Amino acid sequence: MFGKKKRMSRAEEIAEESWANLVAAMESAGGTAKVKAKAVRSRASDLAGDLADEASAKVSSAAEEAWDRATRAYDALAGRKPGRPWGWVVIGVLGGIAVGWAVAASAPKALSAAMDRFSEEPQDDFVTGPTYTQTPPTA
Repeated sequence: MFGKKKRMSRAEEIAEESWANLVAAMESAGGTAKVKAKAVRSRASDLAGDLADEASAKVSSAAEEAWDRATRAYDALAGRKPGRPWGWVVIGVLGGIAVGWAVAASAPKALSAAMDRFSEEPQDDFVTGPTYTQTPPTA
């Protein structure tokens, strides 16, 4: 009795095979799940780092703005006048010089074109063509 194997029914054999397949699939999926989890964790870490960098930049720019405003307020309370924005003054002067030079360079051409257009001399008409006067034949 102890040495004999009990013969399994067909349903038990199918159940045992199915269980073995399920265990193998779960072990395989476990490895795949670990790989996916590592990839997701890495991606989440990258996104969190990017968001932290962006937040740090925003806080840094806000801190700089607050520091500038506090300095200007302190200067105003101390009775100091704000300095002239010399950079903008220089840009304005250079822009004026550039516009003046462009007008001065193009003015002679514009004046001569206007003088030619409104001169008293008749011009050839491009639609009808030039007019010729006949000279009498000489004998």
